[in-house]
Amino acid sequence: MVSTLIFISFFLSAILSILTFTKTKNKWVALLVAFCWNSVFLVGSTWIFYLFNEEAKLFGLGHTSFFVLPLLIPIISWFDYFIIEVIRK
Repeated sequence: MVSTLIFISFFLSAILSILTFTKTKNKWVALLVAFCWNSVFLVGSTWIFYLFNEEAKLFGLGHTSFFVLPLLIPIISWFDYFIIEVIRK
């Protein structure tokens, strides 16, 4: 479940950053769009998981594998940076 959410976030943020970069020709705007998408999607999915999982409510997110999702926001954004650099050249 966690790896599926990570893959979806990476795939959609890469598409969004590529589309934004081709329209604006500004690398930093494209990275901002990708970072915002990753933040909203990964933090939102962690929050939704927390709301519907009783074990996470009792013991906290540290006892589940979903605590990793917000930590991967900068890493996925970093990969998006390299994708934009490859497309730019």
